[in-house]
Amino acid sequence: MSQPCPCGSGRELSACCGPFLDGTAQADTAESLVRSRYTAYALGNFPYVVETTHPDHRQDLSVEKLEEQTRGVHWLRLDMGPCREQVPAGSGGELYDVAEFYAYYELEGVTRQIGERGFFARKDGRLYYMDGEARRPQAYRRVEPKIGRNAPCPCGSGKKYKKCCGAAGQGA
Repeated sequence: MSQPCPCGSGRELSACCGPFLDGTAQADTAESLVRSRYTAYALGNFPYVVETTHPDHRQDLSVEKLEEQTRGVHWLRLDMGPCREQVPAGSGGELYDVAEFYAYYELEGVTRQIGERGFFARKDGRLYYMDGEARRPQAYRRVEPKIGRNAPCPCGSGKKYKKCCGAAGQGA
């Protein structure tokens, strides 16, 4: 029986993140590593999350800690943002792959979000997650200015907005 991949690619798990999680393939781009790590969280495959974290950044990471941190979490979806390869970072001349993403989950009946600009580096030919910066989505901004209830209606009738287009059931 086929199962859709939790990463939201639209492909089956066996043709998407499954080979990364079972060790038959390695993620070779920041996007594929983000997607596979999200899938690992969604499926509770915490050894994969630890294994794909750069060895220099595993000191405070364990399967037990991940299980504890995600207890009661129901993963909803992953939205990928821009991904770039070989971006210079820091003054040491290091090059990182970068991927932005937003992961949505439910905890105690409340939908929540994690947004991150993640940094990925290669070691011994393998791509690893290094670290990330928290990201927040852009707040919604109206294109047009808000029309007050007592402002003149923009339709040109000469009436107040609340008595014209803003009346219940008629407009925005």
